[in-house]
Amino acid sequence: MVLFIVSAVIALVALGVGLYLAINHIKNTIPPMPFKKTLRRVLITIGVFTLAFATMMVSIYLWGNLKPAAYELSAAIIGGLLVGFLGPVSLFSFLFHYYGGGEAKGISKGFDKWMFTALMAAFPLFLISIMFLTDGFARFCVYPLVNGISFTKGFVSPASSDAPNIAFYALCILSGALYVYFLCDHKMYLQYGKHGILESTFLVAFPAGIIGARIFYVIGNWNVEFAGEVWWKMFAIWEGGLTILGGALMGIVVGVAWFMWRNKGYNIWLAVDIIVPTILIAQAVGRWGNFFNCEVHGALSPLDQWSWLPRFIWENARFSSTSGIAPEGYIYVPLFFIECLTNLLGYFVLAHVFGIALRKHTELGDLAFGYIIWYGLTRVFMEPLRDSAFNMGSNGFWSWIWSLAFVVVGALAIALNHLIRFLRKPREVNKLTYIIGSASVGAVTIALVVVGAVLMAGSSFTNKLALDQFNVGLILLFLGIAVLFGLLITLPPLFIKKKEEANA
Repeated sequence: MVLFIVSAVIALVALGVGLYLAINHIKNTIPPMPFKKTLRRVLITIGVFTLAFATMMVSIYLWGNLKPAAYELSAAIIGGLLVGFLGPVSLFSFLFHYYGGGEAKGISKGFDKWMFTALMAAFPLFLISIMFLTDGFARFCVYPLVNGISFTKGFVSPASSDAPNIAFYALCILSGALYVYFLCDHKMYLQYGKHGILESTFLVAFPAGIIGARIFYVIGNWNVEFAGEVWWKMFAIWEGGLTILGGALMGIVVGVAWFMWRNKGYNIWLAVDIIVPTILIAQAVGRWGNFFNCEVHGALSPLDQWSWLPRFIWENARFSSTSGIAPEGYIYVPLFFIECLTNLLGYFVLAHVFGIALRKHTELGDLAFGYIIWYGLTRVFMEPLRDSAFNMGSNGFWSWIWSLAFVVVGALAIALNHLIRFLRKPREVNKLTYIIGSASVGAVTIALVVVGAVLMAGSSFTNKLALDQFNVGLILLFLGIAVLFGLLITLPPLFIKKKEEANA
């Protein structure tokens, strides 16, 4: 215990000194020392923190009188060193690259490029290292893991009859929201040179999202949970019951309305393209709340298909809040983890592929509408994989149908966005390019509609949520119709000439 406390104190002091040096260099008009000298001192603090953090991890074995296997001890030592090093490297690279002041503070373009490279490499490796580190201690944990804290009972697990006063689910949602706020604040700062533009919007949109998530859940599960119950059950949010689709919808609508009212002079389309895709990150973090609650999982699956996951994940996935312990050799499919990765991939595709690499081919607003499509598609294919206990509505189709609606609305919104912007700024149209593009999209549309209709016709209607032939056909049919509407809306540019030519 003494070794753990001493190591923790040394690690905190080292990190604090490093932050002081970095912030002092950034904030002073005249830096107290050259950047290279500041960087060397910061690297020393990172080295001290790394060794202290690794020692702290190993000391847990001594404190608990645990007897780790060789691979567990290796995971604790190597994982501790990697996490202790990569975490601070990510933090200081971010500070110096985005807030360091560039050449005005002695940070040359070469150094700045190295800082950005270090950030892009260190942060994902840091997350992977955390997973590796946990394997050193996973065998010694008690499962199911704690899902919250009770003010009277202490730590509470999903297997307990006691409800937590502070649920880890809530902490996950709040952590994701705060991270997204600071990320968006930084991006707005890069655009406008000012922090705090989104502060009031966040304070309004976040609670609006929670309210929307609850309203959506109550409406969708009215016949299942609330019909015939006392009226205040609708407001008993502490008993659980939120749906992200409703939260995202309400949060976006209220947030956009508030931003337009309070932040006149800022481009709302630029703002939504910055903010809305980052909701995927908040949702990815929030899904870990389902992990701690042992809920929203899939069907039973052989453990050997998931043994590549960190041990603490598949150990906890053996327990279900509704079905109990899985049979030996099986776990419940950890859908939270799959959706977490899908959401992170979606953010990367929207923000970096379409938002940076392909930005010249997109219009402002496309990234926000792209979020609606991406998350809608994610839920369209994830909902049928859920255990039926976690499907909403009397027939389990509530969230699935709304997910399809998200896809259709997002596709139409992008099509309208491009058409309206085209009509406002007429330009020369390469008709051959439009014809080839329209023919290609038309072919895809016909294929989706035909295949979807054939699959539906070849099977009987099902009122359960599953990836069977009828439902797959319905998904393809909806996607085909959505693309068809988008195609019809974007065809008019073929017949519009430039104003100059029309007036000639």
